[in-house]
Amino acid sequence: MRLLRMGDRISALRVRLDEKFTLPERFKGTVVEKWTNYWKGLLRDYSEVGTGVVKESYANPKKALAYGTAGLALYLSARNNPDEAAFMTLLRKQTNRMVTLPPDQQNRDSADYLMMLERAVNQKKLRLLSLGIITIMWVDLYDEDDCTYPAICEYTTVGPLNFHQRIIDVGCWNEFWRLKYKMHNYDINYL
Repeated sequence: MRLLRMGDRISALRVRLDEKFTLPERFKGTVVEKWTNYWKGLLRDYSEVGTGVVKESYANPKKALAYGTAGLALYLSARNNPDEAAFMTLLRKQTNRMVTLPPDQQNRDSADYLMMLERAVNQKKLRLLSLGIITIMWVDLYDEDDCTYPAICEYTTVGPLNFHQRIIDVGCWNEFWRLKYKMHNYDINYL
C-alpha cells in the first residue's frame, strides 16, 4: 500500500510545483508559455499513467505478472538477437567440425547444407533481416554489388510473396536454429 500513497505524494508535489513556479508576465502568451504548458501536460500525463499502472497491478497481480514476464522475455530476446557476425562464427565452427570427419562418414544433408551456405557467402548472396527479437537469414538472387539490369529491376528481385521460399535460417537467443538442427547428426556414426 506504500506505493499507492506514492501516487498521492506525486500529485501533491505537482500541485506545489505549479504554485511555486509561475512564469513572469513577459512570457505570457509567447512560445515559452506554450512550451512550458506542453511539458507540464506531458509530465502530468506520464505521472498519471505511472500511478494508474501501479494501482492496477495491485488490483490484478496475475495480469501484471503476465505482462511483466512477457515484457522481460521480449527485452531479453531483443538483447540476445544474433547478428551476421554471430552467424558467420557459428558457420565457421560447424564447418570446422565437419572438416574433421572423412567424407565417407559425413552426413550428406549436413554437408550439403554447409556447402550451400558457403556458396551463398562466397557469392555475396547471403542477406540478414533483423526483426528485433528474431533474425532471418535468406539467400538473394543476385550479388549485393551486382549492377546489371536484372539485379536492380524491381520486377526481378525477391518480392514479399516469394520471400518465404528464400529463407534458409532463423536466429533467436544467439542461435541459428536450422544450422543447429542440420548439424545435430553431422556424423553418420553419431551416438
